[in-house]
Amino acid sequence: MGTTNRRDWIRQAAVGSVMAGLGPGAAQAQSAQRPRAAGYRYVHLDVFTDTRLAGNQLLVYVDPDGLVPDAMARLTLESNFSENTFVFPAEQPGTDFRVRIFTRGGEVPFAGHPTIGTAFALAHVGRLRPGTAKSTFGLGVGPTPIDLQWKDNALAFAWMTQLKPTFGKSVADATAVASAIGLQPSDIAASSSPAAQEVSTGSNFIVVPLASRRAVDAAVLDRAKMDALRTADGLSGRGVYVVTTERGADDGTSYSRLLGGSAGIEDPATGSAAGPAGCFMVKYGLIPPDRTHSMINVQGVLVKRPSKIYIDITSTNGEIGVVKVGGTSVLVGEGTVSI
Repeated sequence: MGTTNRRDWIRQAAVGSVMAGLGPGAAQAQSAQRPRAAGYRYVHLDVFTDTRLAGNQLLVYVDPDGLVPDAMARLTLESNFSENTFVFPAEQPGTDFRVRIFTRGGEVPFAGHPTIGTAFALAHVGRLRPGTAKSTFGLGVGPTPIDLQWKDNALAFAWMTQLKPTFGKSVADATAVASAIGLQPSDIAASSSPAAQEVSTGSNFIVVPLASRRAVDAAVLDRAKMDALRTADGLSGRGVYVVTTERGADDGTSYSRLLGGSAGIEDPATGSAAGPAGCFMVKYGLIPPDRTHSMINVQGVLVKRPSKIYIDITSTNGEIGVVKVGGTSVLVGEGTVSI
């Protein structure tokens, strides 16, 4: 066997071994890929921060044509980030881009920091031109308006308009809620709000108002007790988001954490939960009326990736009409990957 043929045989055998380990579906998906000699370009950003190595990490694939869903899922796993996005040409009238969002567990229809970060990635590669005031992303939940603010021809801030809130099942029993997150009943905020309630602006979260930042930091999810609470009260929220309006040394209007986390990794910035939390705080009067358009939700402090998520809520006669969540992003790096 010649040297060249032997190398080809070794390469083919190695590829076959890897694909066999991924299962029969992966081999079919790989064969469906469009060959990409130069690889697939990605932009790496930290989102909801203007400081590198803070906020929430994101990879945005800006030219993923030819990738099938299985490959997008495996690339997201390879990154070990909570989400990756893949930007395709628009599919729906009235949209500018089709943005697909993948987590380590698969594709999701909606998420906050991937949407904001994708806007910054598209501005970085010139797909959103300086001065563009608005764009519309086609997400799994439908067309999502994006408002863009520029400074010196660079994108400085982006807002996403989330769906109008849906308030679901609530829990009045502060003792049961506190027990499910490792706290005392006195740690639940003393207010006219329930001890916990499901709220969705695209993704359904269980929002728990707490009395202090200390309580937010001390909360630990007891999955067995939380599952029992879900069953008893008919809750279906995908995550437990604890939040307090106690002020601190920062400029935060609220301070929060998403308990649990995927693969044991706590999310440092959850834009899809900040919207529901903001709606909860506005509905139950936890935020003064004059601050509903200028809320800053601080998250990620405990995991040393501080984030600032901006929330703007319009409410008329007690009914919430428009929910916007926004922030900044900072470029960390970029590159290509070949599969």
